[in-house]
Amino acid sequence: MARVLELIAVAARTGIPVLITGESGTGKELVARAIHYTGPRAARPFLTMNCGAIPETLMEDELFGHTRGAYTGAHADKRGVFEETEGGSLFLDEIADLYPSCQVKLLRVLQEEEVRRIGETRTRRVDVRIIAATNKDLHAEMEARRFREDLYHRIHVLPITLPPLRERREDVPLLVDQFVRQFNRELGRTIRGFSPAAMEKLKSHAWPGNVRELENRVKQAMVLAKADIVEIDSLEMLSGTSPGSVLPPFRKAKEEFVRGYLVQCLRIAGGNVAAAARLAGKDRKDLYDLMKKHHVDPRDYRN
Repeated sequence: MARVLELIAVAARTGIPVLITGESGTGKELVARAIHYTGPRAARPFLTMNCGAIPETLMEDELFGHTRGAYTGAHADKRGVFEETEGGSLFLDEIADLYPSCQVKLLRVLQEEEVRRIGETRTRRVDVRIIAATNKDLHAEMEARRFREDLYHRIHVLPITLPPLRERREDVPLLVDQFVRQFNRELGRTIRGFSPAAMEKLKSHAWPGNVRELENRVKQAMVLAKADIVEIDSLEMLSGTSPGSVLPPFRKAKEEFVRGYLVQCLRIAGGNVAAAARLAGKDRKDLYDLMKKHHVDPRDYRN
C-alpha cells in the first residue's frame, strides 16, 4: 500500500490517464477520488460512470450527449459526461465491460480530445482527465477480442494495482478504526473500538469481498454492540459463525445492496437527484421510484 500511495501522489501531479486494477471491493474509486482531489483539477468536477451498468443503446448518449431533435424524445439539447466533466476527471469504472462499439468512440475522444453530440455535425473540444478501473484481466480480454488493444495502451499509461485485503491483513485494524469513527457519526453511537478477540477474528478472516465486506461487517457489529466496545459475539450474532460464512437470502441481500447503492450515489451527488441519476446511469424518474421503494430521502444527503 505504501507503493500505491506513492503512485497516487505521482498521478495527482500529472494529467496522464490512470488505470486502476484490483478485485471488487478493494477501493478503486477511493483511489480515483484521491488522485483527483489532491491534484490541480480538484476544484473541477469529478464524475463516475459505470461502463457495465448502461445499455449499449444509451451509452453513446451518456458519453457525448445529443442535440434537440436528434431522435424521438430528444426534446432539448443534452450534454454528455465528457462535457459535464470539463476541466475535471472522469472515472470510468468497470471499463472492461464497455461495449466494443463504444470503445471505438472513446478511443477517438482520447486521441482527438473532442466530442460530437448525437445529431450534430460539429465537434466540441474537451479537457477531461481519464481515470479507468477494472477487476478483470485486460490482457485476457484483449486475447478474447473483447477489449481493443489500442484503447488499452491509451488508458494504461500509469497503472495502479490494489492488493486484496487478505494480502494486507495488517491494514485491518487501521480500516476498522476509520469505520468506527465514520459509523459513530452515522449511527449516533459512541463505540470506542473492538475487543482484542473481535479484532483477531476480523484479521483472520479471508474477506473475499475485501474492504467493502469489512466495512459492512463493522457497521453490522456496531449496530448490534451492547456496550462501547464491540465484542466477538456481536460479530457472530448475525450468522452464528465467523464473518461472511453464511449468506443472507438473495432478496434481502439485493434490497440491502440497492438501498446502499442509492445512498452512496446521493452522498456523492450531495443529494442532487439528477446528478445521482447520471452517476447510476439511470433515468431520473426511475431513480425516484427506487428511492421511494427503498425509503431513501435525497434531502438527507444534501450538503
